[in-house]
Amino acid sequence: MRFKQMTIKQHLVLLLILIGIFNTSCQKKSGAELKSAVDWSDFLLRNDLVWEKMPVKWTEGAFVGNGILGTIFWKEANSLFFEISRTDAYDHRNGTSIYTSRYRMPNGNFSLGLESIEGGQGTMRLNLWNAEVSGQFSNETKKIDFKVLAHAIDEVLLFEVNVPEGETMNFSWHPDTIQTSRFSERGKKETAPYPAQHIEEMKGVNVSLADMPEDEMYNTHGRGVGQFATAWKIVEKGNGKYLVYVTEQYSYPGTTAKKIAVELVERAVQEEINSFVASHRDWWHQYYQKSFLSIPNSRLESFYWIQMYKMASATREDRPIIDLAGPWYMRDTKWPGIWWNLNTQLTYSPFFVANHATEGSSLINWMWKYRENLEANAGGNGRYAIGRSCPITLERPCPTKDYEVGDLGYALYNVWEQYRLTMDEDLLRDKLYPLIKGHYLFYMDHYVEKRKDNNYHLKPSGSPEYTRDGYPAPADCNYNLAIFKWMLRAMIEADQRLHLKDPEVEQVKNVLANLVPYPMDEAEGFMVGENQKFAYSHRHWSHLFMIYPFYEYTYDDPEQGAIIDQSLSHWLSYSEAYRGYSWLAAASMKAMKGEGNAARDFVLKSLDHERFPAQPNTLYIEGAPVIETPLYGARAIQDMILSSYNNTIRIFPAVPDNWKDAAFENLRADGAFLVSAKRAGGKTQFVKIESLAEEPCIVKADFNGEINAAGSREFKLTPLGDNKIQIDLKKGESVILYAGDKLDFTISKVDILDTANYWGVKK
Repeated sequence: MRFKQMTIKQHLVLLLILIGIFNTSCQKKSGAELKSAVDWSDFLLRNDLVWEKMPVKWTEGAFVGNGILGTIFWKEANSLFFEISRTDAYDHRNGTSIYTSRYRMPNGNFSLGLESIEGGQGTMRLNLWNAEVSGQFSNETKKIDFKVLAHAIDEVLLFEVNVPEGETMNFSWHPDTIQTSRFSERGKKETAPYPAQHIEEMKGVNVSLADMPEDEMYNTHGRGVGQFATAWKIVEKGNGKYLVYVTEQYSYPGTTAKKIAVELVERAVQEEINSFVASHRDWWHQYYQKSFLSIPNSRLESFYWIQMYKMASATREDRPIIDLAGPWYMRDTKWPGIWWNLNTQLTYSPFFVANHATEGSSLINWMWKYRENLEANAGGNGRYAIGRSCPITLERPCPTKDYEVGDLGYALYNVWEQYRLTMDEDLLRDKLYPLIKGHYLFYMDHYVEKRKDNNYHLKPSGSPEYTRDGYPAPADCNYNLAIFKWMLRAMIEADQRLHLKDPEVEQVKNVLANLVPYPMDEAEGFMVGENQKFAYSHRHWSHLFMIYPFYEYTYDDPEQGAIIDQSLSHWLSYSEAYRGYSWLAAASMKAMKGEGNAARDFVLKSLDHERFPAQPNTLYIEGAPVIETPLYGARAIQDMILSSYNNTIRIFPAVPDNWKDAAFENLRADGAFLVSAKRAGGKTQFVKIESLAEEPCIVKADFNGEINAAGSREFKLTPLGDNKIQIDLKKGESVILYAGDKLDFTISKVDILDTANYWGVKK
């Protein structure tokens, strides 16, 4: 090969380029370290929920939980009303309906009498740092003080009550009728209420028993017996102080609930109270400090941290999957179960970026625990599927015609994100890959066909809540197609990474190579499916999943970016039926483009929805209480602060103009990176990245000036354009990137622009 002779000028240009590359690529060794200056107790104090007057309904109530047991409470008449719930307490009658046979069951409530404080007023505070609610109810002469917590480890609720000396505490139990919460289904033979609860005493502990006989009268014939038990003990400590220990246990099959409940209360009573409370607080303190995020919008910062509290209150690694109610069940809910066409997936969406994969593992652990039922839902033979809604045991067959076939795959994408943020190959090999493969096989058996065009197509299937009269299930439905395409790619990647040499993967590659393109309209972008435009408003954005959450289409490719703009604009033009999570999806998609102001405004639009706003306690009602939307709000905030896709970690990708300062620590990014960063004066000051796996590290950040690296060795920084830098970071190493002179690499809270403690009930 011949080369043209270079001129002197060309030599000089080349020399200058090489000098520039050397100066920006090889960084001097430094012992710089990140410092955390977060006073956690003080920081979370400004994010606490504060009630300047007593809540008077569920939407205002204070709540505590420990991943399986919880209470939400408010004032009714002359008492505090404590609704007690347990997340795995589901009926077991014959049948598969979530409304008549396998529904979440009510149990009962306690009340704390306030009659002696005539004309009194009350205040409360949910202390996030200690995960406990304290309050008082008082008039000019007397007061009642109380504290409530759900012990972080033990399945016990603790109520500490101080009444005026000389008075007796009025704390009483009110059992519910154990029956379906769906009013329209009551009165039917198959939904007959179980026998009324009765109270017993065992070893000095009070127990309210709800027996579930095996009897045709209750439609439980052939199903075995069950038992629901609420146990409590009141301990008087003197000088008007009382401690009340409460638990709620459920057993099926069998009648062990009573015995377990009594043992739990006994054990808690015997433990020294300071030790009992300290172990609870220690767990929560460790939980919070796994990651940190601070933004100058106090309303949103507080909202975010209340969701972090809510996540660990609603589930744990070894506790049940979160249903639509979590531990704060309401006896007349319309949604007494688990929903899979959006709700479960949004509920779990903020766990993994927040570095709470351990708590979020309840999703995959529960699916794996009941994988035999997932297999039965699909007809057996190693196939896995699930219907739109189901009970806690995941029993619900998936129809094989005109249905949302991809609902299980959508949930598995959550777990895939858990894998990608942790690079936990055991998780991928032992649980996730087998479930993805089984769901892929279910698709292939019932929904995939090869047409005369030699492309693989999907038979008619449903797009969540879009398919209806006049809009039949389309072929090549983009919702199910995007999920299927993601599964194909995930199987190929898993096979390569794990060296599985799975013979099925050759067919997977063939299907992917010949899969039909997404149905699109030239003027409107992505369609619902073949020959079906997006033509009326509904709350899901299911036809846009290739944009978000899958990031298959991104703004990294200008042609794809134009399609995203077109599709998003068309979807937003039909917003009449939007709910809270609809606007949050819009926020996350705007964050992809870096439009921080729009992303923030859509988050606020969700919180301030004209029909379904976030409630004063950040809980959410849409026809009945549902848990997913506020939790998804936390993910939308994360997407503005840190996102990672296309092998690139994006630092502050969509910060609004008025968020000049922001900081976060130990959020997780794709490829198992722990990322920390500080923004001040409208520019990124520094970024710390710690690699937990052997993955390539590319960072995109808006540094102002030449970028330097500090760490335990010299790091090579390779500019890639568009504010992207590749770093030769290896597993176990960390690096700090910064611009200009060496800074003080300290993470701390930022000043807020609005008033602290937005949430709660104000006067």
